[in-house]
Amino acid sequence: MQATLRPTMRLRNKLQMTAMLGAVALGALFAAGAASAADRANTVIVSGAGSVNTLDPIASNYFQTNDLTSRIYSPLITFDAELNVIGALASEFTVAPDASSIAFTIRDGAKFHDGTPVTSKDVAYSLDRVKRLATGVASYIDRYDSTEIADDTHFTIKLTKPNALFLGSLGRIYVINSALATANAGADDAQAWLAANDAGSGPYKLTSVQGNDITIDWADTYWGDKGDRPASLIFRRSDESAPKRDELKVGNIDVGRNILQRDLDVIANEPGVAVAYGPAAQVNGIYFNTSTGPTADVKVREAIRLAYDYEGGLAGIHRGKGSLPAGPLPDTLSCRPEFPTVARDIEKAKALLAEAGATNLTLTLRFQPAFEDQVQEATLLQSNLKDIGVTLNLEPIAFPNYLQMLQDPAQIPQLMLLSENSLFPDPGVFLTKTFISTAVGTNRAGYKNPEVDDILNKAVGSADATERCDLYKEAQQIIEKDSVFMPMYWAGSYVAYRSDRLSNPTEGAASINGNFAPLDYNLLKK
Repeated sequence: MQATLRPTMRLRNKLQMTAMLGAVALGALFAAGAASAADRANTVIVSGAGSVNTLDPIASNYFQTNDLTSRIYSPLITFDAELNVIGALASEFTVAPDASSIAFTIRDGAKFHDGTPVTSKDVAYSLDRVKRLATGVASYIDRYDSTEIADDTHFTIKLTKPNALFLGSLGRIYVINSALATANAGADDAQAWLAANDAGSGPYKLTSVQGNDITIDWADTYWGDKGDRPASLIFRRSDESAPKRDELKVGNIDVGRNILQRDLDVIANEPGVAVAYGPAAQVNGIYFNTSTGPTADVKVREAIRLAYDYEGGLAGIHRGKGSLPAGPLPDTLSCRPEFPTVARDIEKAKALLAEAGATNLTLTLRFQPAFEDQVQEATLLQSNLKDIGVTLNLEPIAFPNYLQMLQDPAQIPQLMLLSENSLFPDPGVFLTKTFISTAVGTNRAGYKNPEVDDILNKAVGSADATERCDLYKEAQQIIEKDSVFMPMYWAGSYVAYRSDRLSNPTEGAASINGNFAPLDYNLLKK
């Protein structure tokens, strides 16, 4: 039986509006959900910040959505702990020598949650739908051309141009049950329906959405072994840090994310609680709008970068956890040139503003108030910029609304504060999606530099890993010189969890923050 929510007509209208605007938290739309989770002993409750405005897998470029869709749906490939590409739905795959096509075989026994088999037709439908809608994860496969079906389990993906990054990018492209999606296509290619319904083949199936809780239950149709994974997972939105600290302490939740370091210090020695730290493919920082307004001037951007108190922020906000960054990429990615570590220089910042003729400058920074560390970082920068005569207004924004603004470079915020994550191990994906001029919708800064475009396009088409790495480094030198991005911290990542109920969820993980593949939550053996 397909797990599905059955919203009222009024609710369906709201969901359609949500899918169009991407601005309202999904949980807030439901007055009541379906069946509740299994018993608490077999349920793991994960609490984190940020809204989930849709469960359509096309929006899996958004972390909060992907944390759920990566469990409800399956991709063709994924990554192991050593970041090697391995099969998920695919049992075999072969990249053509010229990187212009990839042949796949679907594994035996792969089924959707309604019991129907996953076929080549479903893969073709899912890829074609992403191409048609051209939003969300579409930018990861922008060289997708078509799928040539040989039979139910064999097919070949054809590309418009050679792309050495394409295979890894399929880790965020989830296969949809084409029969269900087609039957519920409506006028928007099933976006409204998939916002709150399940058409997946992943290890868990969607069961209910109730208030701030989204519940998924183990799917017996899944091809993989259940092992010690719980019967149910509840993902609970809770933006403030202190309540999650206290809920974890007393065992009302099992995993806490987005907890401030000061609260982690409080619970670190609590019986039955553990905090696992580790590096993550993440860098906290600010993107400038490089296409219009005062921040289109590279001297203004560089002045702002020189005004921030990096050491004070790291010590005060992150309590020394992490390190000061050098360059635009997370420190866990390869192919990074040697850059000087960020540092404050007020006099040089003032001189650059004078050269730019930027007097009595007022700017606006957008940030996500759901993340308390970002509130503190924004406030610190606001204070620091006063020292160089710049007034900084702080305006909150929800991440889905920010993504909408990226569609038009003129609407991109002057300054946008983000915890920026690399979603794939290859640094080329991060660089091309963030800095290449044609990547509208993911180019955070509206950045246009023909030289960078040429370098990165050459890298994407190269099957030579050494050549690609050299080209990535060359592009980063230019991006850094242009001050497109202001890296603030390599803050690493953590998972706070009940160690008396769960094994360490970071052991064997491809990434501690679940960027490359979802963290597994396993109950302790009794």
